[in-house]
Amino acid sequence: MAGHWEDAVKSAMKILGDKGKIPKPGSVQQKASVADKKALDEFKKSRDDLKSKLLALQNAAESHKNAISQFQDEIDADDFGLNLKDKDDAKKITEAKKLLSGFVQVQIDGFDQAFKDMKELDKHLMSFSNYKR
Repeated sequence: MAGHWEDAVKSAMKILGDKGKIPKPGSVQQKASVADKKALDEFKKSRDDLKSKLLALQNAAESHKNAISQFQDEIDADDFGLNLKDKDDAKKITEAKKLLSGFVQVQIDGFDQAFKDMKELDKHLMSFSNYKR
């Protein structure tokens, strides 16, 4: 099969001979072709915009996760205004750290899951990048 309409017409005319007549595409087909090209170009632009926005989201989320991890380090180092040398205070500090660290870890785990999801989404966007007609 030919790659362009003109090539297909030439090949068909060789088959039909001098008496053959091939209809010409009308304005409807031409308008549809222009609209199709415009829609595909807009799709490609949207896809590229989405890839950029996903990258920005991944970078912002990574920064947020790093800030939360840093806060976890602060919790680990803090004595919460109590005396670590006092046995009762030390127990309270340990329990408070465990509670707060558990909460922070849930947040970090949530980011880790979000990163996996965004990576999967990124794979799909890349496959859309290969979409050609």
